[in-house]
Amino acid sequence: MKKFLYRLWQWTWGLPQTLIGALITLVLIRCPHFTYQGAVATIWPLRSSMSMGMFLFLQNNWNPRQYRPLLNHEYGHTIQSLLLGPSYLLVIGLPSFIWAGFGPVVRLRQKRQLPYSWLYTEHWADRNGKRYAKKEPRVREEAKVVRQ
Repeated sequence: MKKFLYRLWQWTWGLPQTLIGALITLVLIRCPHFTYQGAVATIWPLRSSMSMGMFLFLQNNWNPRQYRPLLNHEYGHTIQSLLLGPSYLLVIGLPSFIWAGFGPVVRLRQKRQLPYSWLYTEHWADRNGKRYAKKEPRVREEAKVVRQ
């Protein structure tokens, strides 16, 4: 029942980001996928991770045991999507994207030795992940390694 409500809420209140995530997942249909607490995770061919609604995109060297904190963090962003709904993209998505990938901001972060979780979006995602991501991921063997 929890998974049903999670998905229903993502496909209604969180529709914009969930729709974007679904479209990206369709483009990446050949990549390995697995489900995690109602979310759909894809191991994509990039060296970064992100979350769009109920869709998680994990970096290509992801390993279920080694990167559990990353999975929890990205799952934490899905909780933000549930809470913020259509405002998620502006309140979380845009600042998070700039913090993670905009060159001048990345250099400033490195210069000041700021942890990635310093930004409110990332700190909040970490807290949500620790609170709500309880289970170990069940990943089929073929999803552990990204095909080249």
